Amino acid sequence: MVQHVSIRERRKKFILSLMVRFSLRLLRILRKLFPFVILFLRDRRRYLLFGHSRSLSRETHELRARRLRDAMLDLGPTFVKIGQVLSTRPDVVPQVYAEEFVTLQDAVPTGPYREMIPALADDVGYHSYDDFDPEPIAGGSLAQVYRGTYQGDQVVVKVRRPGIKDLIETDLRIIRRLIPLVMLVAPERLQFSLRNMADDFERIILEELDFEREARMMNEIRANFESDGNESVVIPRVYQDVSSERVLTMAYVEGTKVTDVDNLEAEGHDPERVARDVANAYFTMGLEHGVYHGDPHPGNLAVDEEGRIVFYDFGMSGRFTPAMQNSVVNLYLAAVNRNVDGIIDELIALGALDPDANRAAVGHVLELVIEDLEGSETVDWQRIISEVTGMLHEFPFRIPPDIMLVLRVGSISEGVLRQLDPEFDFLAAAQTFLREHGFMERAARMKLAEMRGELEASLWALLRLPTKLERELDARETERTRTATRPQQQGSRSLGYAILAAASLIGTALLVSVEPTYSLLGLGVVLVFLYLFVRSSRDDSP
Repeated sequence: MVQHVSIRERRKKFILSLMVRFSLRLLRILRKLFPFVILFLRDRRRYLLFGHSRSLSRETHELRARRLRDAMLDLGPTFVKIGQVLSTRPDVVPQVYAEEFVTLQDAVPTGPYREMIPALADDVGYHSYDDFDPEPIAGGSLAQVYRGTYQGDQVVVKVRRPGIKDLIETDLRIIRRLIPLVMLVAPERLQFSLRNMADDFERIILEELDFEREARMMNEIRANFESDGNESVVIPRVYQDVSSERVLTMAYVEGTKVTDVDNLEAEGHDPERVARDVANAYFTMGLEHGVYHGDPHPGNLAVDEEGRIVFYDFGMSGRFTPAMQNSVVNLYLAAVNRNVDGIIDELIALGALDPDANRAAVGHVLELVIEDLEGSETVDWQRIISEVTGMLHEFPFRIPPDIMLVLRVGSISEGVLRQLDPEFDFLAAAQTFLREHGFMERAARMKLAEMRGELEASLWALLRLPTKLERELDARETERTRTATRPQQQGSRSLGYAILAAASLIGTALLVSVEPTYSLLGLGVVLVFLYLFVRSSRDDSP
């Protein structure tokens, strides 16, 4: 009995401590962010509830963005990660804020080594390594990275910051409770994005906390390149026996930073070729393998002495389903062909546009974007994203997390690759890759197969129509015996058969252009309807 009381008391104390921690954290978050909420509300209505909107200079927004960035940094890892995610969300935040939030990537200070010892000791055994340098070589919002030696091999050890998971889970609970309040004051154009963004962010950050998932992604991407026989890419090996959810041990692969052009040239590497290899590696991962590295900032890309591209840090990595891969290719092809309806279809298929959105209005906006871009001397990836997201702000438009990673890869890669080759054209490189790897032909074959399927279904439906039409006309004839004469009904029937014969003839012509083997079937359908038409016409004659 005493033991049960003790357990209940401990449970009560634990719940109370959680409530206190939750409340204190909530107060701190509100104290830091509430002033910015008031400022943004005053931008819409000068006196919060009434008044005109305010027009502020870019300098004012830049100052506010820096202060908001500092507030996020002060609130810790969850909000640093939110800022990093927002830096790639032009559908949610203005460009001036996105540009400032990018700097959060390198703003997190490293913590003392003694804080990392428990994770190492508990998960993999502190003495498992032959040697371990306590001075971190890199630090981020969620983890720190160290050098060491394991079984004679040089390794890199990524260790999750202590207590970070509990803190993030508390912050996520707070965010879930605040989202409904934010929705009440958010502009209607942002509500579609905000409604999905909280869930997207939660999944992203929890995945990034899980080093076992990162290890699986690394192994899969490494195996994909090896199975292709592609020797231009290096993915570090994972040491599974000294890795866990909180600790990730990888082979140390030395390389020259990809943006260090002077050293690359001194080592005999051609920067333009390096740029092409990086771009092709990303196209291969995304469009052929379906699993890709999602954080291509300069610190995560290097070139080894053999000229191979080395990828580091797979915490932010993504996966494409075959349907998503096809949609991305189709979206690109639709954009190249100025097919606005096709662009809208693929945006809906990717989950970026609400299916209930006004297609005519969205199409008009996209036509304006295309006209604006066609009139420019230079068009880059970042400009396209800014133009499209800026003009679609008024619609229920959002960027799904996997597509967000693609945009991030495109935007950051373009900047990195132009440091290697100032003339590098990301979109032209994409077009070359799609053509050389048969994606253009594959997309055309898929479209033809889709048309064939639709025409087959239509043809079989036409085959069943005579019986259905006969029953329907007989039923109507019975109903109208008191008000209509038989010749009138027969006339309607023969007209219906004539229309069906003409429709089936057109359908057969289309089907033959896609799949000639169906020509006899289509011709048979046409003959059936012609026979029924002739028979009905004879019945019509007095």
